[in-house]
Amino acid sequence: MAKYSRGWFRRKKEKLVYCWNVIDAATGDHKERSKVIGAAMLSDADGWKRLGELGIDKRNVDPENATFAQIAAYYFRHKEWRKNSTKSLHEQIVNQILAPRWGSRIAAEIKPREIKDWLKTLDVQEPTRYKYKTVMGTVYSFAQSEDQLPITGGSNPVSFVKGITASSDYEAMVLSPDETLRVLGNLEQPEYTLLLLVACTGLRISEALGLRWQDLIHDRNEIRLRQTYVYGNVQAGTKTKASRATVPMHPVLGTCLKGWKSETPYAAATDYIFASFKLRGRKPRTGSMIVEKYLRPAAIAAEVIAVNDDGKTLNKDGTEVTRFGFHSFRHSLASTLMERGEDPALIQGLLRHAKLDMTLYYSHAQKAQKVAVQGTLLEQLVPKPEAIQ
Repeated sequence: MAKYSRGWFRRKKEKLVYCWNVIDAATGDHKERSKVIGAAMLSDADGWKRLGELGIDKRNVDPENATFAQIAAYYFRHKEWRKNSTKSLHEQIVNQILAPRWGSRIAAEIKPREIKDWLKTLDVQEPTRYKYKTVMGTVYSFAQSEDQLPITGGSNPVSFVKGITASSDYEAMVLSPDETLRVLGNLEQPEYTLLLLVACTGLRISEALGLRWQDLIHDRNEIRLRQTYVYGNVQAGTKTKASRATVPMHPVLGTCLKGWKSETPYAAATDYIFASFKLRGRKPRTGSMIVEKYLRPAAIAAEVIAVNDDGKTLNKDGTEVTRFGFHSFRHSLASTLMERGEDPALIQGLLRHAKLDMTLYYSHAQKAQKVAVQGTLLEQLVPKPEAIQ
């Protein structure tokens, strides 16, 4: 097995060339290797950055002198990804956010306070800032696990970054069954069936769009989740292990789905239930497009949400809605079932949450419920008029 030392740059024939020594562990012989990185006019700093972008083999550098760009490049080449959507998200964060700031820096020399101060300057919401920190820490941890960095706490500065939390002031919009009915009344096929499916099963929109007709098991009243549709790609599996459970399908819902099947030209067993007509059924439709073109207009027509003169979306009580889409109906299902006194464990199973805490997070008490609960206490605390002499 050979050991490798940190390389160096040479400029010859108007090219920047990266060189390094290979030391054979058995004989001790040294052999020089080289690779053209770019034009000779590139600085050494740009050369090291380019080295990471090109994905030069991880053994070409001394772990104590590896740049962040190099360990990030190694991370994407060697990590085994369960979800393509996760890989895409991490690539976006590393390439657009982390690498421009830290790529040319020696990874082991970056200090926790530097990272924290930089994160605080970013004009993003706290959960997004926390996500950047998490991805950066994951790159460091993976590099340590693969001997790309020393296995010491100090070699992962992100583990010492404190004060960056995932807390958010976001509160999901929750609709009552009557409001959901009004929204449905302003939709046509196939958007009507898609929203009905999400509203009564709690399916994530990525799961609903990934469904094929063969996933509906009518004689067993169930829906089998085999794949999801995320970032324009169909991928096997679901978001979490708990999500892989089958989903109940009431006969009424099954009948509605059969109704749409009789209308769509894509009704073969392997066809997508909500296939894209534009793509001739090769892929499902795009969730964000459905929200903007159909769901939001239907909600506005139903007077569930409104848009003010500034273009902001408002809730029924006049408060601003930061996000409105199919996920609002997943929250609505949990809240409605909780209000009706259903067993929390049953709701957890329906939504396929791994932990009950998440189910409780999805359950939002409505204003009317809060007023009613407050009233029961006031009845005990405030004397009735006839009791006051």
